[in-house]
Amino acid sequence: MIEPKKPLKKKDQIKFDEEEALRLQAEFDEEDRLAREKAQQVEEANIAWDDIQAKIDANYQLAERLHAQEQQELTIEEKSTLFQQLLEKRRKFFAAKKAKEKRNRPPTRAQQRSIMCTYLKNMAGWKPKDLKNKFVANIQELFDKAMKRGNTFVDMDTELVEGSEVRAEGSETREESSSKRARDELEQEKEKK
Repeated sequence: MIEPKKPLKKKDQIKFDEEEALRLQAEFDEEDRLAREKAQQVEEANIAWDDIQAKIDANYQLAERLHAQEQQELTIEEKSTLFQQLLEKRRKFFAAKKAKEKRNRPPTRAQQRSIMCTYLKNMAGWKPKDLKNKFVANIQELFDKAMKRGNTFVDMDTELVEGSEVRAEGSETREESSSKRARDELEQEKEKK
């Protein structure tokens, strides 16, 4: 069963009404402030849009005027030469593009085999008749070994070669001993004479 609400006393009712009026007034003020801010933003955006649109229109009109002036200045012969130059540039551009695509294409299996065989002939000392009847996989293995050997090669003059210092010292002693031997041989020849 719903109990009927007890009416507030007059004093409490007045106080309640005043608080409710203040709360509603604050809500209305807040909504009004938000509406004004939104209207101001929309107006600023419209002004900015109008400025941008005006600049675009001015640029478009200027471009049309310049284009019209250029059209009037050019004769038929000049127009035809410009058109021929344009066509020639386009032809060269597309030819270069096609050539670049062709260069960047990966080699076919036959081309790969030919390249590997050439490398093996020149660098690893294989004979063409030895490579003729081999499969591509076998040639690939031989090629990988030859490439690995070529890539790991270190020149003797570099310090990376192990024992290079020992060899250098040994070569000096050999030179000294050879010169001593030459002297000894000269002395022996003198004695014989």
